[in-house]
Amino acid sequence: ATDGPMKVAMITDYGDITDQSFNQTTYEASKAFCEANGLSFKYFKPAGDSTEARVASVEQAVQEGFNVIVMPGYAFGATVAEVAEKNEKVTFVALDVSQGDLGDNYTIPSNVATFVYREEISGFMAGYAAVKEGYKKLGFLGGMAVPAVIRFGYGYVQGINAAAEEDGVDVNVKYYYGGQFYGDDSITARMEGWYADGTQVVFACGGGIWTSALDAAETHDGKVIGVDVDQRSKIGERCLTSAMKGLPSAINNALD
Repeated sequence: ATDGPMKVAMITDYGDITDQSFNQTTYEASKAFCEANGLSFKYFKPAGDSTEARVASVEQAVQEGFNVIVMPGYAFGATVAEVAEKNEKVTFVALDVSQGDLGDNYTIPSNVATFVYREEISGFMAGYAAVKEGYKKLGFLGGMAVPAVIRFGYGYVQGINAAAEEDGVDVNVKYYYGGQFYGDDSITARMEGWYADGTQVVFACGGGIWTSALDAAETHDGKVIGVDVDQRSKIGERCLTSAMKGLPSAINNALD
């Protein structure tokens, strides 16, 4: 079924294609590439948050004849290790999947392309820009403490520090991982506490967790920094900027 013309499928991870973050960007870039090149495209959303569910979605895509499968997120490491060698005629594009996610003893086969990013660079520039814009009380709200989110956060703090040293100003940074990729009442309450305590800008990094930062920012007249995509369309005027790592470029290069 996977012989013949190139057919592209995308499998979502924790989020969905409307998360204004990693999944949505991957979906939109893959879809745009296929439309521009006259290729079939479809996305699949696993029934649950497990390797078993992700593998089931891959198997469904393969059964439907898709021979290029794009998977965004480190959580696909175990999925790749399970399905790649069983499906030699299928090319797997794994974004944010490193050797560590696949297993130290796993040899990446020729039908798998993995990509990791230097998120600390765009995180650095976001933090640097915020201080240069005059903000001195900042926060970092991460989703789950996975490598990509950690790199964004570490770069953000280093950018804040570099700008503060250049300008000779004191800054204050609050730092927290929510342990999930969505906002909820408890995280919103924490963010309200930050803003009420004087925090001016929060870098919300991790899927839909930005909703909690935005809710709190609107209550306390604060600002939010988006991630992965330009989130101004959702965050509006409270979006100071967004830290982006070039997902569409990687996807276009891989599919090309």
